[in-house]
This record gives sequence, structure tokens and C-alpha cells, in this order.
Amino acid sequence: MNRSGSACTGVGRMRACVSELTRRTCHAGGGDQGQALIEYALTLPMILLLVVNTVNFGGFFYGWISMANAARAGAEYAILGGASVGDLGPASGSQVINLITQDIASLPNSSTLVVSICQNFNGTITALAGSCSAIPSDPEPTNYVLTTVDTTYTYKPFIPAGFQFPGLGIYMTLPPTTVHRRAVMRSIQ
Repeated sequence: MNRSGSACTGVGRMRACVSELTRRTCHAGGGDQGQALIEYALTLPMILLLVVNTVNFGGFFYGWISMANAARAGAEYAILGGASVGDLGPASGSQVINLITQDIASLPNSSTLVVSICQNFNGTITALAGSCSAIPSDPEPTNYVLTTVDTTYTYKPFIPAGFQFPGLGIYMTLPPTTVHRRAVMRSIQ
């Protein structure tokens, strides 16, 4: 053995050792490259699916928050329309719907918006827009007008996935989902 701990001595034996090491290294490295390619091919679809679902869930939460804010803004506009300076009358149902429609204009599929606006004054329910059902009762009905704004919207994913079986309830990403938000506010009569 020489000083480096190798059993190869002499030029001939040195070449034999180098060629043997090269053969072993090349043989072992070739298998690793194929394994890495297979691992990459197996994990790439999962990573892409994770990215698509992240974008779609973010869009869903954005739609949920936008609908809650639009319902709240519509209810505030409905109760404060007659209380503003300048002797403006109370807001009509179409004015409130226009406000809500403008608030959610950035959402995809915003044409599916359905708005119901109802007022409850001393047990008398008035529909300003849409149909009124399950209107909450006011604990002080003779002093306040209770205004309810119901908004319903169908969210469709930003990036729809092609591999899905809706009949079986199997989706690669979010299915079309209905978002329903309600805002209830009171105003002094």
C-alpha cells in the first residue's frame, strides 16, 4: 500500500484502479439520474395540483369576504339613505342592488348574484327587492325598522380542473359553490 492508503502501485496498476473507479462511479450515477427523473415525474402533478388549489381557495375566500362586505354595505346604505344631509329619501331596492353589484363586479361569474332586501317594521314585512323569507324579529319592534339584505352568489374556480366526476362528487379542485351572506341592521323610525 502506498501513503494514500490505495492498493494501486505502479503506472499500470494505477490506470487499472482509475478505470475501475470510473466504471463503478459511472454505473452508480446512471441509476441515480433515472431515479431522480422518475421522482420528478411523480411529484410534478402533485405540486401543480397544490398550486391550482391554492389559487382557487384564495379566490373562494376573496369571494366570501367580498360577498360579506357587499351585503353589509348594502344594509348600511339601505338604513342610512334617509338619514343623510340634503333631504335625500330612503334608498330604493334598485339603488341598493346597484351598490352591491358594483361591490362584487371584480368576482368571476358575478352575474349569478341574487339579492333580497326586506324591511320589518312592527311585524309588517316589506320586500324592497327579491323575496322575503325567514326574516328575524326585532326585540323592540315599535321603535326600529329592521332591514335585512340577503346576497347569494355562485363561485366558480379561477382555474377549473379537467379531471372531475361531478355525479360522484369527485373534483380535483373546488366545485362550483354557493356563497350566501346576510346582513341585518336596525334604524330608528
